[in-house]
Amino acid sequence: MYKSIREAVGQNFTIGIRISQAKVNDNTHKWTGKEQDTEIIFGQLGKAGLDFIHVSEYEAWKPAFDTSGPSLASLVKKYGKAPVIANGHLEVPKRAEEMIENGEADVITLGKGALANHDWVNKVKNGEPMADFNPEEVLSPNVKIKEFEL
Repeated sequence: MYKSIREAVGQNFTIGIRISQAKVNDNTHKWTGKEQDTEIIFGQLGKAGLDFIHVSEYEAWKPAFDTSGPSLASLVKKYGKAPVIANGHLEVPKRAEEMIENGEADVITLGKGALANHDWVNKVKNGEPMADFNPEEVLSPNVKIKEFEL
């Protein structure tokens, strides 16, 4: 598939993939083959020539399997041989920074943390506290005026 996409868009277009071992309705799901599965999956993705591999875990900094060992992002680095984007509750600046500094990821992304803190970068730069994610404020549009909107 990668080759077809590359042919269609040319060399000056970035192509990557986002992958997670979790499922939409089960963020604790783990691949049964553990690190052997990561070697196969990320090894093949790396050989495809992708410009990046974006990996998502519920908590990106934690071990990919069991209670110890490397994170999934680290395993992408090890087997994928491509720049790694990591996602998964990295709105705490120290966690994001450690993943970059430890070489586990080249870039981090934010989901709920960015929805709660649209100015996350400035808050980090200025040492300001982060707002907690509140789905009511972001994901549940309602024509009624809510207390926090007054």
